[in-house]
Amino acid sequence: MYEAVVNSNDGHIYVTGAGTRSTPGGAIYKINPETLAIVDSIVLKDNPPFGIGINNKTNIAYTTNTRTNSVSAVDLKNGKLLATFGNGSEKSHVREVLVDEAKNLIYVSNVGDPSDIWVIDGKTNTVLHTIENTGKTTTGLAFNDKKDKLFVTNMGTNEVAVIDLASKKVEKSFSSGGESPVNIVAEGERLFVTNQKSGTVTVLNSKTGDVLKSIPTGEGAIGIAYDKKTNKIYSANRATGTTTVIDGKTYAVLADLATGSHPNHVKVDPKTGVAYVINKTKGGRPVEGQPAPGPDTNGDTISKIK
Repeated sequence: MYEAVVNSNDGHIYVTGAGTRSTPGGAIYKINPETLAIVDSIVLKDNPPFGIGINNKTNIAYTTNTRTNSVSAVDLKNGKLLATFGNGSEKSHVREVLVDEAKNLIYVSNVGDPSDIWVIDGKTNTVLHTIENTGKTTTGLAFNDKKDKLFVTNMGTNEVAVIDLASKKVEKSFSSGGESPVNIVAEGERLFVTNQKSGTVTVLNSKTGDVLKSIPTGEGAIGIAYDKKTNKIYSANRATGTTTVIDGKTYAVLADLATGSHPNHVKVDPKTGVAYVINKTKGGRPVEGQPAPGPDTNGDTISKIK
């Protein structure tokens, strides 16, 4: 399991599952938000999905299929695969998905060398153009309020880049305030960034790049979400198996909750304020002369934080 979206049309959570290289998988799972039971699944074995985004207006989900360097469009209403497409490069490593619902445009980060961002037309499900030279190891994506600029995290240089979507160019870059910034969300003039190597969430001024606060969360901070309703920040910390809940006003840590082996992604339902943490299973290849690793009973779970 990797990432999730909340579907405002039916209220369910949709989670990607990619299986492993040795155990083929690939599906989007429809999850009951109350019981966390699997209601249904959409099989995507040919292109196992990792990242996911949703256009709630069209009810179409977009997945990044890292192993096949492709993106898929899936109609969540009928469970049909609408299209799967690449962008002409065998070295792509697609990661995050961000959707502009009003314009029906989908932005996908490509971590490959060099990094870039694919811009997809939601009407035709084809790549419109590519925003090139976005930085070294571009991962996370977030819009500003007007959706005319894009904030991206560049793990390779410990920076956040600001991209003007009209010119398709990087306007400026500033420090993330930590090491290996991986994901980002924007709220007004604030940016919240998870820094995986330093195990922190940094709060930045989106205009000046000034670091307003650095909050220790836990080793491997990766997933980030903000709930405007309750003014809370959530950080999923992959290495410590915890999710940190932070007060969005004082930046005090309110709770540090055990949420599985490798918490990878966190999503908040804007209607209920409930947070859902997607937790990966532990990896591990067999080592010669040692017993094979057993199943991870604390992996591939969803935690619900009220």
